[in-house]
Amino acid sequence: MTAPDYDVVIAGARCAGATLATFLARAGARVLLLDKDRMPSDHVLTTHGISPAGIDVLDEIGVGVALRAETPAARVVRVHVDGVVVDIDFPHGRAEYCPRRARVDGLLQQAAVAAGAEFRDRTRVTALIYDGDRVAGVRASCGDTEQTFSAGLVVGADGRHSTIASLVQAGEYLGYDAQRAAYWGYWNAPAFWTTDPAYRFDMYFSYFGSETGVIFPTDRGQLLLGSWPPAARAESWRADPERALCAVLQSEPIIGPLMAGARPDGPIRGTIRERFFFRNGAGPGWALVGDAGHHKDFVIGDGMTEALLQAKTLAAAIGAGSDAALTCWWRARDVAALPWYFFGKESGRSGPLPRLTRVLIARMREDSELRARMIEALDERVSPLHRVSAARVLWWTIAAGLRGQPQLFGELVATLARGAGMYREYRRRRWLLAEATASG
Repeated sequence: MTAPDYDVVIAGARCAGATLATFLARAGARVLLLDKDRMPSDHVLTTHGISPAGIDVLDEIGVGVALRAETPAARVVRVHVDGVVVDIDFPHGRAEYCPRRARVDGLLQQAAVAAGAEFRDRTRVTALIYDGDRVAGVRASCGDTEQTFSAGLVVGADGRHSTIASLVQAGEYLGYDAQRAAYWGYWNAPAFWTTDPAYRFDMYFSYFGSETGVIFPTDRGQLLLGSWPPAARAESWRADPERALCAVLQSEPIIGPLMAGARPDGPIRGTIRERFFFRNGAGPGWALVGDAGHHKDFVIGDGMTEALLQAKTLAAAIGAGSDAALTCWWRARDVAALPWYFFGKESGRSGPLPRLTRVLIARMREDSELRARMIEALDERVSPLHRVSAARVLWWTIAAGLRGQPQLFGELVATLARGAGMYREYRRRRWLLAEATASG
């Protein structure tokens, strides 16, 4: 039998694909990394936040130092909910970062090439080749030239509209349509951003009435300023997104002054009709990584971190050298991602924040233990659903009800009902993982 041209062909050369290529090439695999776009290039639909756990992966592949050289650390995260403010401080050596995508993706692609991967941009996968029912390579075009590359494994790291996922007909499950849209732009930070006591934080999430606003510090002394309007209302923003976004953000007392007398640097970006999902993650001769296999609500900003973590674990599964190992990886991916997926679904619900969330923020402001649990969740050391026990939430609900907020009981019952459905699904995914492990 003729040996394939490559051990692994990866379609998509951004966070998931380039990181996976680096891990595999370092382990001695022959890797071809493809991307349909000219690289490095910006990724238009991304707010580019990376949690400390994702930064750990970047350090492991050797790009963390270069990232920190130009991207400011976000060590203090401020959450504002209708006048209630809490600051969440990362411990020493831990921080979020929000690098611009053209730069971080370029660093990742350079790392892959340095590790020994072959990289071709402006090369689009158009078809798969098969050996029986097993994927055995790709057909790809670059301009007027079409080539075929055989491979032991083809990985789709080509985003939520994945060509590879479509070609293998990867089934979707737990999918739903976004209730919110997202619009954002980049403003040059004014001088008082680093001197005014009102801005003694790095990242900012504000919920005021039915509106939302965010501040993320990014490269070149700029700030990403954005909002997540309900999707139905955001349809009207299409005609003049800058005017609509500025109208919302200028009404927020902390964000508004940052925009005074200034225009954004470049066009406003936005997305309205998003869909979030899981897809079957592996099959004979193929696997999906990053948004190609799992896309969660953007309001929790976990997409890049998820892609980096998946790339590391998938590299280990590929190294095991069997379809069974890939199936186990897919099932483990689901178990790890489900709590964040449901947290994103709850956080992305349209309308004002639930009163229960406001109670939690007020309690967190007074309780250092709760803030510590939130840091553990942001650092992905615990599930976001384990920030606080159900017993404490019940007690807070009773206390608030006795103080004249009986409507909280209805919210609690509805939240618990949705949570019960999540836990049933979580147990099912754990069972599927145990079954795959036993079969492997």
